[in-house]
Amino acid sequence: MIYRQYTIKSTLVDSIVEYQPKDYMGNLDWFHLAECARERMSQYSQDVPRWRGERRAFYSSLAKMRKVNF
Repeated sequence: MIYRQYTIKSTLVDSIVEYQPKDYMGNLDWFHLAECARERMSQYSQDVPRWRGERRAFYSSLAKMRKVNF
């Protein structure tokens, strides 16, 4: 298994996090990207060009999700 590391630096403590990269994006990954883009849309609501880019990222992420019928 291939593991990679990245360092989180903060004012309290620095820590190293290991993760295993994957070669696919599942529905939860796309949902998380859409959620982050939606938060950035709210954050940059006064900056119209940036807001439009985040809106594009939001809808693109939603479009990539596979629909599941139960």
